[in-house]
Amino acid sequence: MSRSGDVAGRPVERGPLGLAALAAALAMGVSTSALAQSQPSLAAPSAPTEMVLLEADELINDEAAGTVTAQGDVQIRYGARTMRADSLVYNLTTGAIHAVGNVEIVLEDGSTTYAQEIDADEAMNVGVATELRSRMGGGGTLVARAALRRGEGESELRNVIYTSCPICEGGDRPPTWSLRARRAIQDRESRTITYQNTVLEIAGVPVLYLPYFGHPDPSVGRASGFLAPDFGRNSRLGAFYEQPYYWAISPSQDATFSIRGHETVNPLIGVEYRKRFWSGEMVIDTTFTNERLFDTDGEKLGEERFRSSIFAQGLFALNQDWDWGFGVERAYDDFYLRRYDIEGEGERRGPYVGQETRLISQLFAIGQDEDSYSSISFVGFQGLRDTDTSDLLPVILPFAETERVLTDPLVGGQVRLQANTALLARDDNPATLNFEGNNGRLSLSASWRKDAVIGPGLLVSPFAQARGDAFHIETSNEEYETVTRGLGLIGTEISWPFMRPGERFDVIVEPVAMAAWATNDDPDPLIVNEDSLAFELDDSNLFRPNAAPNYDLWEPGARVSVGMRATARARTGESASVMFGRRWREEPAVGFTEQNNLAGETSDWVAAVQADFGRGFGTEARFRLDNESLDVERIDLGVRAAAGRFSGTARYFSVSDTLSPLDPNEELSANVGVDLARGWRMQLGVTRDLDSDINLRQDIRAIYEDDCTFFEISYTRRETQAGTIGPDEGLQIRIGLRSLGVFGGS
Repeated sequence: MSRSGDVAGRPVERGPLGLAALAAALAMGVSTSALAQSQPSLAAPSAPTEMVLLEADELINDEAAGTVTAQGDVQIRYGARTMRADSLVYNLTTGAIHAVGNVEIVLEDGSTTYAQEIDADEAMNVGVATELRSRMGGGGTLVARAALRRGEGESELRNVIYTSCPICEGGDRPPTWSLRARRAIQDRESRTITYQNTVLEIAGVPVLYLPYFGHPDPSVGRASGFLAPDFGRNSRLGAFYEQPYYWAISPSQDATFSIRGHETVNPLIGVEYRKRFWSGEMVIDTTFTNERLFDTDGEKLGEERFRSSIFAQGLFALNQDWDWGFGVERAYDDFYLRRYDIEGEGERRGPYVGQETRLISQLFAIGQDEDSYSSISFVGFQGLRDTDTSDLLPVILPFAETERVLTDPLVGGQVRLQANTALLARDDNPATLNFEGNNGRLSLSASWRKDAVIGPGLLVSPFAQARGDAFHIETSNEEYETVTRGLGLIGTEISWPFMRPGERFDVIVEPVAMAAWATNDDPDPLIVNEDSLAFELDDSNLFRPNAAPNYDLWEPGARVSVGMRATARARTGESASVMFGRRWREEPAVGFTEQNNLAGETSDWVAAVQADFGRGFGTEARFRLDNESLDVERIDLGVRAAAGRFSGTARYFSVSDTLSPLDPNEELSANVGVDLARGWRMQLGVTRDLDSDINLRQDIRAIYEDDCTFFEISYTRRETQAGTIGPDEGLQIRIGLRSLGVFGGS
């Protein structure tokens, strides 16, 4: 036996013959001379495939036993894999590695395995290990008393503990949660871990027994399998349990299937499909069931029918400037979504966004570059109120607009050229008293504006607009009339900002005035206002020349808007601002009402206040005060505050008249949070309709959260009535374990 007493720490490189060739070369080198300085000459293929680097304090070659032993700070690098140990024995005949003492193996995916003793092959695939600890990508840690390789890429683990929580080095405190099992199988090919006879422990206390449990390796981005279930209880459905299954179809598409069983009604099936293309992506989310109608208490009504919902969206690039897409929102009936607690309404699926009471389906294309914007949309609506009827809700076929901006074409100003068209189609309904037929409109306009600073900082912005509209209106079945009109306005906006810089904060005060005159257009009774119904003159549009935001309504005659803006900004980041003003008009105009603050010759006073004093306090408020009595006609007030362990938000609004008689005139919502002991907090929330004196929603939540765990128990109650769905309440528990998912909710 030879000893390399003078080769401590010397790296040895080898060709493509594997670790056995390295050991043989090392043996030849150290047996010839203890001071060998060069790689021994070996017969090897001319094109190497992998390079191995071995470093150790001492290398020993046992020719009789056919082994090479490395001792003291041993390190082997094989491709992207690295092994470290106190000592290592390599068998020249079998290629087996036996490493002892503080063994550490780092694989290509970044996962790290620690053990006291390991048997592995020359590619560092572990065969047997004791006192094993594996740190996986994604934050997971796997500890086992022993590990045994059962096949290619598969290991059997004994006395296993798995957690994604940080592990206390001193061992005096257990992790927040852990899975403990007598036996587990780790499959590196499918990158999954399955357990038998598993116990979920919370802070070291057993809370749940599972005869079988499995989950993907935390480093896996996508893997098919069962997801964490959702469960809870409410007065309509009773107790329910939803089990989703995730299918990774390909690198560019996947799907989630779910079935939700209920205590009182038939199951609900859901399918969500996602697909990426080279030019974009799409998502389709649908649910369906076969069931009768049922009320708040789960009592069934009527006959059993197939019922469903679908939410879908897609967005795709046509070229550098143009995209096209679609959005679909449909439900079987008005209360299907609320009956089954299905979410999805109110999300952006295109240029138009639906809400809880109105679903929108759309097909659109949008093009935009530095100087122009164009879009075309086909839009359909589904009303979810009792008062909504299909003959009043139109299908837009289509709504299209294009706009181009020309800079400096006229005495240094900006010209904006616009074209807009809309075609509305409705179902014929002979039962309606007022005929609501199909109609279309085409509008062409050109506007000019120039900003100039004159004198002592006076900002003057003259503007002008010319527009022509053509309406094609169905006056009776199959009978149409065409109405045209020419419109124009001219005016200017003047502001004079004053700034006072200070050592601690700056103050800016800016008086603003806008004066304009527009052509008088005798309103034609055939032109129905449909696109300017839900607007109001407030602080955001006080200085707009034409108060009507769209095309059907026109504000004629002369008008003047005057207001004041003031802002204070501290050097430390705090800020406060205030704005107030009003509008005067030459004469009232048809189509302008009290609701939009433009019924008479003078508008109400409008004001806005904003303050941001950091985490401790912030507020935003918007007011509308009667032009004579200064009574509050509308207020929208939001406040947030925090002090110590307490934080809260509140919003209050009150309006004298709403657009819909079903909407509340006065409402208050508030949320309060309290940080309790380490990781624990409580939240209370309420939204109350002060007109009807009922709670639209109230909830109370107890939450625990740390780096690896989320736990929530919540109680929710609603007192509103919608069709046969009246007041209801529900209780839900959610448990989120990092790398395993959320049990009981999304």
